[in-house]
Amino acid sequence: MSILNVPAARRAIPFAERQFFRNVLFYISVLLIILAFLPPARSGEGHTLIIPPNDGYGFEECLTPGSQCGLVVADAWCKAHGFGGSQGFRPETADAAGVPAGSVRVTCGGEVD
Repeated sequence: MSILNVPAARRAIPFAERQFFRNVLFYISVLLIILAFLPPARSGEGHTLIIPPNDGYGFEECLTPGSQCGLVVADAWCKAHGFGGSQGFRPETADAAGVPAGSVRVTCGGEVD
């Protein structure tokens, strides 16, 4: 192959620099492909709701650990606030900031479509 047949742009860039840029572009494209197949960051997150003890509904007895109606109440509470079913519930610790003692923490699934 004669130098006269090679375009001027290819003659101006040395081979080592072309190889470097090819490698950089290859690694960037591989990284973008990997990132495209990763799940979204928020896919596994739940939403947490706090049910205060003085909410007026009187189901704090139902939300005690091991009760039969606790999951039903937690599911209904999550769905009433626009989320999927509950993933769990537990008594809230008294040392949490701004949370009244006796409150219950309910973890809900993703948003309902």
